[in-house]
Amino acid sequence: MKLLSILFTLIATPSVFFAWKEFNSYEGKFRIVTPTGEMTEKVSKMKTVVGDLDYHQFICKSDEKNVDNVFYIVSYCDYPKGSFPKDSTELIQAFLDTTVEGSVESVNGKLTYQSDIQLVTHKGKIWRVQYNNDKVSVKNKCFLVGDRFYILQVMTLKERFMNSSIDKFLDSFYVF
Repeated sequence: MKLLSILFTLIATPSVFFAWKEFNSYEGKFRIVTPTGEMTEKVSKMKTVVGDLDYHQFICKSDEKNVDNVFYIVSYCDYPKGSFPKDSTELIQAFLDTTVEGSVESVNGKLTYQSDIQLVTHKGKIWRVQYNNDKVSVKNKCFLVGDRFYILQVMTLKERFMNSSIDKFLDSFYVF
């Protein structure tokens, strides 16, 4: 019976077959683990009140069927020097709150939870958005590290929104 239970667990959780590998972005000053160890970078311009910013997006997408998650994403952009002084806690909190609100609005979704978090001493947020008639779920984390803004996202289908690969990716994020 025990063997049958272990076999079922292995079949029901395809992520255990992936050899997670570390991905480093020296320009982005971060590292993270992904199922493939590879990410594709895309740089675009983002219009903001402080001008156009380079928005760097690193995407790990699986073309396999029956994977836990469709996309693993790390994005960052650099705001002008001095945009977020460490002692401007209300400004930083308002920026993070607006980030959460904007992510929900951008997909016309529903916020299912949010919480304040920290990465060492850097303030951040964690939240989940459900959209497309609750068929798609995105779990997010974001952090302000000085004037650099990072956002991490894992997109999955509703039936797999509680898989351990989501937190494995999000919790492995490290800045250097």
